[in-house]
Amino acid sequence: MPKRPDPKWSPPAGVESPRLHLYNSLTRQKELFVPQGKVVTWYSCGPTVYDDSHMGHARSYVSFDILRRVIQDYFGYPVNYVMNVTDIDDKIIKRARTRYLVKEYEKTLTSMEQLYEDVAAAMEHHNAVIATTTDPDKRKMLMDEVLKVKAVVDSLRDCVKNNKSPEEVSEKFSSQKFNKDMEALNVLPADMVTRVSEYVPQIVDYVKKIIDNGYAYESGGSVYFDVGKFDSDPNHYYAKLVPEAYGNQEALEEGEGALSTGNAQEKRSPNDFALWKASKPGEPAWPSPWGQGRPGWHIECSAMASAILGESMDIHSGGVDLKFPHHDNELAQSEAYYNNDYWVRYFLHTGHLHIDGCKMSKSLKNFITIKKALEETSASHLRIAFLLHSWKDTLDYSSNTMEGARQFHKMISEFNLNVQDLLRRTGCTSEVWTLTEVRLQEVYDNARTGVHKALCDNIDTRTALDHIRDMITEANKYMNNTAKVNSQLLVNINSYVSKMMTMFGVIVGDQSASGNQGSDKLIEVAEVLGKVREQLRQYSRDQSLDVASLQRQLLGLCDSIRDELLPPLGVRLEDRDDGATCIKLVNAAELMQEIKAKKEQEIARKQEKEKKKAEQAAKQASKEAVKDPIDMFQTPEYTQWDANGIPTHDKDGNEITKSQTKKLTKQMEAQKKKYEKWLAQQQS
Repeated sequence: MPKRPDPKWSPPAGVESPRLHLYNSLTRQKELFVPQGKVVTWYSCGPTVYDDSHMGHARSYVSFDILRRVIQDYFGYPVNYVMNVTDIDDKIIKRARTRYLVKEYEKTLTSMEQLYEDVAAAMEHHNAVIATTTDPDKRKMLMDEVLKVKAVVDSLRDCVKNNKSPEEVSEKFSSQKFNKDMEALNVLPADMVTRVSEYVPQIVDYVKKIIDNGYAYESGGSVYFDVGKFDSDPNHYYAKLVPEAYGNQEALEEGEGALSTGNAQEKRSPNDFALWKASKPGEPAWPSPWGQGRPGWHIECSAMASAILGESMDIHSGGVDLKFPHHDNELAQSEAYYNNDYWVRYFLHTGHLHIDGCKMSKSLKNFITIKKALEETSASHLRIAFLLHSWKDTLDYSSNTMEGARQFHKMISEFNLNVQDLLRRTGCTSEVWTLTEVRLQEVYDNARTGVHKALCDNIDTRTALDHIRDMITEANKYMNNTAKVNSQLLVNINSYVSKMMTMFGVIVGDQSASGNQGSDKLIEVAEVLGKVREQLRQYSRDQSLDVASLQRQLLGLCDSIRDELLPPLGVRLEDRDDGATCIKLVNAAELMQEIKAKKEQEIARKQEKEKKKAEQAAKQASKEAVKDPIDMFQTPEYTQWDANGIPTHDKDGNEITKSQTKKLTKQMEAQKKKYEKWLAQQQS
């Protein structure tokens, strides 16, 4: 019998899967993300460490942490993430001098009056503002700012030496605070961290080559980038990111640094910027072919990123305020160094952070440090607030924003806890599969497809979370309205949600119940049970308790277990209608914060109720109080009265008629009877 041929097979037409696109600041539109090599190379502008990290920093670093997690953990790209720390900068030098001079000034300060006189004398142009300020907090803020300005002016004029070094200031704010803040925000550490002070020789070599390539020149011991020469080259383009900012002198001067004022005469053009700065007395300095000096702000990132990532990187990121001149200058000097036009392939910039609709500013008293923010809310709530907004748009940090984040976190946490409780009570069942389960499976499939499409679309986490919210809503309806549920389907949905939130860097539930910490928690729960057991034994031995009293004591103990003993351990008990207790292991700090908020709400409701009750009582008392008849006509309607209090003349001075007098007298007689009756009631 001849062998039958193999059956024919053809692949399905299929559906084209969406691919990752990122908003590229270089093109001002979304572009297909195509890495240059096997590993995505990414350089992120890090902090200038001269002060505490604030919510503006959190906006950038948490947002880029989310993008990094999605790119490497969701899309599966290996990432080499490099971040710098700026520890040589005008701001750091100014802060170091200010700290030293203020400290020295405090030694000579004898009174607040002396402080006001000295500051007013040093900064006369502030006199009018200070004189008209009555708010003590604002006055103190103005004084602090004036002191800083005075200290910097004095330091520049007198070339103060032996001051606190910039290294001490940067080290204080770098290792001791910034890293701790990032850890508290659950931001992944960079794969590599570069510090400017460790790369000065490489920066010097970098500047040399730019000079050799004809795009920089030495002047007065400093080196400046020749913007006009670079931009006139047909192979180069200056201000790629913000072409409309070309020639913006205010932005360029700010980029040069406060200690670079007075150097304009050294430049060939106002648009040129410093690659190397000649150090003044009292400033940190390193040797170079052009004399003792220090790196300019922009050159540091170019040299360090090039040293690690080479002539072209996939991604460069930073806050939107760094676009011009910092990042545009980085691009120009790096492309001048390599003589290419592709030093960065994708430039990502996070949007601004506003506080209640206003730009964060110390002068507006809305400046919030990361440490302070984390005292009021959790890192997961902050991260969800960022996830619920586009990473490239302005984010308004407000009570409404944070309430939305808390509600979303509570929704996913409660869903997770309810599924765990369901498994504890019923076990894992998968045999139930009706049209209801089929529809829920479709919801699950559509949500996953929607999330993937959203993440491909410029990592649109807001839309992704909307799909997750809608899916959980349908899953909750199914769980609450179905007599016999397919718990395996719910487990699948819950696992997906947990996986996605973990990928985003959000902590859901109590993740401390693992390893040794889990053992510690079991011991703590056992100690609580021991206390409850001892209390029950005491009740059983107390012969003075009757049945009703014993019942009250036992119910009180039950409430105490639920409301006082277990919450500090992260254990939440919820009573169910069927008598089975719902047990949920949650984050202890968040649970205690939730209980505290409920108590405060109860107190507020009680106070509001008592206030309304008091107002009602006062209103009733006012109604019940009866006016003395002698005073009843003492009103603006009349101008003269007789000895009994009866009006004789109206408000215009006209004499009251006899008929009016008779009517008023009757009214007074009736009021007398009321008043006498009221007095008798008051006396009784």
